[in-house]
Amino acid sequence: MFQRWLILLFGSIFFIQGCGASGQPLPTVPVPLATATVGVPVQPARAPDVPLDLPELDAAAEPRIAVTAVPQPAVLAGDPIRVVIDAIAVDQPLVPVGLDTERVPIVPKHDIGWYFYSALPGAGENVVLWGHVLRFRDAPEIPAPFARLHELQVGATIALHNEAGQVFTYRVAEQLWVTPDQVNFILPQGREQLTLVSCIGDKIVVDNTVDMSHRLITIALPE
Repeated sequence: MFQRWLILLFGSIFFIQGCGASGQPLPTVPVPLATATVGVPVQPARAPDVPLDLPELDAAAEPRIAVTAVPQPAVLAGDPIRVVIDAIAVDQPLVPVGLDTERVPIVPKHDIGWYFYSALPGAGENVVLWGHVLRFRDAPEIPAPFARLHELQVGATIALHNEAGQVFTYRVAEQLWVTPDQVNFILPQGREQLTLVSCIGDKIVVDNTVDMSHRLITIALPE
């Protein structure tokens, strides 16, 4: 796991390269979105590990009280394979992606990518997805998967389906504009959350060029 997040940290440095892929995207209609002040999340202090070889109480000790554990639903390990966001009519399979030969994160051209160096749903950590917000000139008939991501409101639901058949539901907690060097949002957060990364989704085309100066970060927490 340490190696997995180390690779993620190394790769995230290169995410400042921008949201675009090969080909020139078409502009979208500007839609205003309020900016937000971004703060670096503080990692919670980690509780000390409990040793596994605690000595048993001797016969003279006070009797121990038996505690019946509350049954918890099993979380089956499985890659996320589909994302559903009803509020913006998104229902798409996920493409697992990593880094290219230059250690730059790969953003699928027309699909939503699950960064496989991030967490699995239900594992108690940060699940990271990303995608484009603009169509490409060589395929203008194919809509960008995150074209309407900026329209999401706080409380909107996002469902992740994994390959084991489980569904994990999250609710949007906040959206932030950040600069490309603020890569902490795709790193471990010490809690279960879903992070969607895209370009800002509006006011992205300036003087016929694509503005790569900011990213839109959408954070959703489990129900």
